[in-house]
Amino acid sequence: MRDHLQKRGPADIELRPGKSGQFDVTVDGALKYTRSKTGRFPTDDEIEDLAGD
Repeated sequence: MRDHLQKRGPADIELRPGKSGQFDVTVDGALKYTRSKTGRFPTDDEIEDLAGD
């Protein structure tokens, strides 16, 4: 995931362990996506869109 996003350009990407099955995407400290609300993991395209916001 980190490698995929870094191909878009310079980025400060941090992957942190969470609770079992947890998957959140935060951009500049703001929560942009959480699996707990959608019940699924985001696609690579969705993550790229969130990172570009």
